[in-house]
Amino acid sequence: MKKDLIIPAMLPYTSDEETALAAKLQALPASELIQYIQSAENSLNNSGLAPSWRPRIELGLSIAKAALPPV
Repeated sequence: MKKDLIIPAMLPYTSDEETALAAKLQALPASELIQYIQSAENSLNNSGLAPSWRPRIELGLSIAKAALPPV
């Protein structure tokens, strides 16, 4: 029997998940935040990215940019 290739859409983050993500990203050193930001931007530019992932990545990207110390 073939596997079902339909992947369910990702649900938006809950407020607890958003808080945990923010805490995790704010604890990262600047070098890792920069890598995270670059990875998130690359993902958003990827045409193969599932639309349901986009809001999650955009949220993480905005939190990471806010957590990055000024240069």
